Amino acid sequence: MVMTLFGRSLNALLPRSGQTSVSTQVRVGIQILYGIKQLHEVGYVHRDVKPANLLVGRRGREARFVHLLDFGLAREYVLRSDGTVKIRVPRTNTLFRGTTRYCSVNAHMRGEQGRPDDLWSMAYVLAEMRDTLPWHKLTSKDEIGDKKKSTPDSMLFNNSPKQLLDITTHLRSLNYYTRPDYFRIYKDLDSVMEGSGFSFGDPFDWEVRRRRTIRRKRKPKIFQALKTVSTQSLTGSTDLDEMRNKMLGSSDESSLSNGNVSVEKTFMFTPEDFKRNEIGL
Repeated sequence: MVMTLFGRSLNALLPRSGQTSVSTQVRVGIQILYGIKQLHEVGYVHRDVKPANLLVGRRGREARFVHLLDFGLAREYVLRSDGTVKIRVPRTNTLFRGTTRYCSVNAHMRGEQGRPDDLWSMAYVLAEMRDTLPWHKLTSKDEIGDKKKSTPDSMLFNNSPKQLLDITTHLRSLNYYTRPDYFRIYKDLDSVMEGSGFSFGDPFDWEVRRRRTIRRKRKPKIFQALKTVSTQSLTGSTDLDEMRNKMLGSSDESSLSNGNVSVEKTFMFTPEDFKRNEIGL
């Protein structure tokens, strides 16, 4: 058995106190959307989209990608027979599947989960990046479900860009059989990026925090090096800058210097990726 090693989950990388930047929120959102769509295109729904199941790559370029994992609750929503594919008839009585904090209202009501339910979970994950969820203090499954029903979308995305309200508006128009408009959701998130000048090459919040940590740890060494250099009568500022840059250049921080991450300066997805209907349903 060959297994791919991943880095940390969004549950570990992002705070639940609503302190995530809009830049990280929408860029992560596009990646989550892409992962969900890819799963849907092969005929499965995840049924447990949450920060703990969203992991970044372990190192290098892969560390800039968010991966959707843990398919223990995934279910095939299509039937394949004689070369044809059709959506399975929904069951009328299902067991609860998912995580109460992030599952859809439909899941609370024991409805058959389809493609829209995964996207509702994504919406809750994105909302929590900018604010605590209205039901974060509740523990009862029924109480959480009732709170989700009564919470207006405007309250859910109170601290998020207004474009995200269009996502839940679209989701409310869907039913079990309806194919979500992934491209529309992508455009909602992408419009925030374009309007704010965000780039996929910008560091994520957890990368910025890591850079600051590296700087704090290396600061005493840099000062000691500069002190040593000064005693050797190297008075030119250029020499001092070169010494400092040499010490920082070999660290992981160097890939995060000057704002943009050097390993990825281009868009990781194209609009066509979200327009394409590979399963035909």
